[in-house]
Amino acid sequence: MFQKINDWLQRSSLNPPTGTATSINTVSSISSISETQDSSSETDSPVISNIVTNLGDLSMDDSKSLINSAKDSAYETEIDVYGFINILPYELSINVLLHIDDINTINNISRVSHKWNELANDNTVWHNLYIKRWGELPDPVVRHKFHNYKHLYKQRLQLNQNWMDLDVEPKLIVGHEDSVYCVQFDKNIIVSGSRDTTIKFWDIKTLECIKVLSYHTKSVLCLQYNDKIVVSGSSDHTLIVWDFKTGEVLRVLCGKNGHSAPVLDVRFNDEVIVSCSKDCTIKIWDLKTGEFIRNLTGHRAAVNAIHIHGDEVVSASGDCTIKLWNIKTGECIREFIGHLRGLACVQYNGEIIASGSNDHTIKIWDAKTGKLIRTLEGEQGHTDLVRTLAFDNERIVSGSYDQTIKIWDIKTGKLLKDFKNAHTSWVFNVQIDASKIVSASQDRKIAIWDFTGDVEDVDTFLK
Repeated sequence: MFQKINDWLQRSSLNPPTGTATSINTVSSISSISETQDSSSETDSPVISNIVTNLGDLSMDDSKSLINSAKDSAYETEIDVYGFINILPYELSINVLLHIDDINTINNISRVSHKWNELANDNTVWHNLYIKRWGELPDPVVRHKFHNYKHLYKQRLQLNQNWMDLDVEPKLIVGHEDSVYCVQFDKNIIVSGSRDTTIKFWDIKTLECIKVLSYHTKSVLCLQYNDKIVVSGSSDHTLIVWDFKTGEVLRVLCGKNGHSAPVLDVRFNDEVIVSCSKDCTIKIWDLKTGEFIRNLTGHRAAVNAIHIHGDEVVSASGDCTIKLWNIKTGECIREFIGHLRGLACVQYNGEIIASGSNDHTIKIWDAKTGKLIRTLEGEQGHTDLVRTLAFDNERIVSGSYDQTIKIWDIKTGKLLKDFKNAHTSWVFNVQIDASKIVSASQDRKIAIWDFTGDVEDVDTFLK
């Protein structure tokens, strides 16, 4: 339907009514339609009367169905159905536009008439467009403030373009005494884990170390934090839950139900901690008590990476397979087979899974069907183990033992940028947000690529 709307809008915007004639023509058009309805047969009347009669309790699906019905009748009777927007209540007119996710259509709408322009510039419409492309603003505090979403949309487009256009040199943090295996960051801090057995907190603006956590006896291989806790996994076979603010050790997850080999990755949500290990198992722990809940078994080699989405966790193993599990039941939902060598990294957003392997490729999978969507490889691909990756709905960023960091278009698989010799040794971890890449390496350095440029209020887009 909306393609036909767009075609009509493009024709209308080429010859828009001007001056006083705009109002006269619009009113005349409505009157003409009304008169046609009054004199038409019962088969013609649904075009306007059906809409007006059913303005009551309409959901978005109901309104879409109603408009489709009106459209079909209009085409049969050669009535200009798009003029009906002028007689609908404002809220219902906005509801119509909420079904449009194409910015070009919205721009065409704004050029048709004063009424269409008002609707097309409504903040609700632009909020909807923003959410459909990038999701809600990540910071709950920022999200609940008033925002001009048309302005934010334009700023976010500029930020996207900066990822393509800006020639960014990384800022470096040098502070660990050995390899840096893992990082996570937000708009204020970077948290890193190292072979030197410590976890360090860094101010993201000054790059100064502001806190050090020390309790593990061997390498810190993985970590995740929120505003309450930090959970880390180590070569010492343990997981530690720390108080985020004080750095106090709240509990150590180990013992008879613990891992019997290095903990290679850890993730948590509001209910559970999920860990994986070189011992080939995935373990589920109660977040609040630290009690062991269950093992997920089935991999035949080290489980190198995991990622949680909702009640599901995806795992990547040295046995060349990816498995999707139900956290609550322990059931293996689906297996993904296609990599030729062991896997090192994985990410899952509920719809797609991205995986990196020692076969030097990145694969993108449909999580619901198990179908392989595409493989990122070839002359522009990595030439060694793909050790780490991160993606959002615009791009995939990958890091490799070939010492490069690459940016790919997630929809097309096209290579967008290639940071050669990003580090002087293996890249162990990359993380991204809307404006930055942060990477960690065997060379003991943390690198920060910032694509903000002259974008205003970039912190609005960040956690």
